Amino acid sequence: VTGVQTCALPILNKRHNAIRLYEILGDDSGFITSIPIQKKNSNRYSVFVNDRFIIGVSDSCLVQLNLKKGDLLNQKKLDEIEQYEERWAVREYLFRLLGIRDHATFELKQKAIKKGFNGAYVDEILIELEKKGYINNAQFARKFARDKFKFNNWGTQKIRVELMKKGIQSNDINIALDLIGVDEQILKMDHLYEKSRPKFQRAEPEKRKKKIFDFFIRKGYDSDQILSAIPKWLNDLES
Repeated sequence: VTGVQTCALPILNKRHNAIRLYEILGDDSGFITSIPIQKKNSNRYSVFVNDRFIIGVSDSCLVQLNLKKGDLLNQKKLDEIEQYEERWAVREYLFRLLGIRDHATFELKQKAIKKGFNGAYVDEILIELEKKGYINNAQFARKFARDKFKFNNWGTQKIRVELMKKGIQSNDINIALDLIGVDEQILKMDHLYEKSRPKFQRAEPEKRKKKIFDFFIRKGYDSDQILSAIPKWLNDLES
């Protein structure tokens, strides 16, 4: 499992606008008068101080910070609640993404930052998820490489580039690609050639080599492998 990558990504906090008690209550503190369940979300609660709505919180926040009716809420406590809620929102968002499909650490961070979450909190939660095994970049690389080769007919060069974009470390990429054998790649190339044979056949003879080469390069196959296979394909087209 690789660590969280932080390069070139600023710490943003577009989602968080600090709540100031004084602006709502005209005072720096007040007593929690009620904490009803929200009508549209049974997992969230509304915190009222001096009968004025202050903030919505998750059930986890309610339990972990031991919030209850009658407690004194000052600005320091409210800041603590807001920080907890921000971290909780990051965790929920990342779990939602992981529930859709596997992700690498770096792409999860990119999505969370783009969403506007605090970068420091994102890093913190990503490290937690890596330690608990919810994110495994090496495993992600192996599955990504296998799926793209098998279902998308990508060559190893294209797979390598895409894994690099996702922030996967070189060692994990090499291990993932080594699982795709040379013989397997050759069989895949022959299969793709057969599927595209009519297109190659229609090309002018003097242009067939370039057309075939360009086709496989775009698919991400190794240039040496392509050049080695081209003579047999050209012979087939001329027969």
